[in-house]
Amino acid sequence: MVMNQSKTGLNDSFYKWIDQVRRSKRKLPELQEKLEYYKVKLIGYHGITYDQIGSGTSNKNGDENLLYWIDKINQVEDELEVNNEVLTKYEDFKNSLKDELKIILDSHINRSNVLVILEELGLKRSSYNQKKEEVIRLWLVYNNKGFSQN
Repeated sequence: MVMNQSKTGLNDSFYKWIDQVRRSKRKLPELQEKLEYYKVKLIGYHGITYDQIGSGTSNKNGDENLLYWIDKINQVEDELEVNNEVLTKYEDFKNSLKDELKIILDSHINRSNVLVILEELGLKRSSYNQKKEEVIRLWLVYNNKGFSQN
C-alpha cells in the first residue's frame, strides 16, 4: 500500500503509523464479524467426547473440524488484540494533545480536507503546517518514549 502523504526522512515513521491506525480502524469491524461467525461455526460442532478419544469409535473428523474452528478463533482474537493495541496507543497519544492538535491529528487519520480544517481552526496554511509539524514532533517523542520503556 502506497501512502498518500509519503514522506522520507524523520517523518516517515509518523506517516507509517498513520496508515497503521487507518488500517486498524478499518479492519476492526471486519475482524469482530469474523470472530462472531467462527464462534457460531464452533457452536455448530459437538464437543469432544473424551471417552471416545483414542478408541476406534473416536470421531476424528469432527474433532479436527472442532480444532480447526478453535484455531481460526484464536487467530482472529490475536489479530484483534494487535489492532486494539494500535488504536489504544492512538487514543492515548491523541488524549495527550491540545484540542487544536487533536483536530489536526484526526484530519490526517480521516483524510479530511485541509481547507475545511483551516477554516474550522481559523488558521492560515503556514500556521496549520507548523501545528502539523508539532503533532509529528510530539508523536516522535511519544513513540521514542515507548521504546525506551521496553
